[in-house]
Amino acid sequence: MGGDEHDLLLALAEEALELQDRGEQLMLDIRAEGSLRDLAGRGAPLISRFSQMRRELPACEDPLLRSAAEVLDMVFANHALALDAALDLLAVSWRSERMLAELHRLEGLGRPATWLRTIRDELAEELEAPA
Repeated sequence: MGGDEHDLLLALAEEALELQDRGEQLMLDIRAEGSLRDLAGRGAPLISRFSQMRRELPACEDPLLRSAAEVLDMVFANHALALDAALDLLAVSWRSERMLAELHRLEGLGRPATWLRTIRDELAEELEAPA
């Protein structure tokens, strides 16, 4: 398996897990109707970094690594979009009870958060497996 590609994917997955934890907390704070200014200040760097990480994904020749990169691309896109949408919802939640109800239904970054953990664990196992 492509060593450099594998190492890069693992590094991106591990960084994304750290960012994901911050993103999950941010989603809880958005749901709790925290200060938009504070939350947007915390969210913008996360959204930007998830977007940048998509551009850093290598074009992998190995089918397994290519599959992992495709999943990571979807996860990074999801996380950036979910955080951005949650901040947008907070910004307009005052407009109606329905929007406020939607804001209170936010539960984090969804199923892709689990996918990220799975991909990271699989990449780490491949690194530890004897050649």
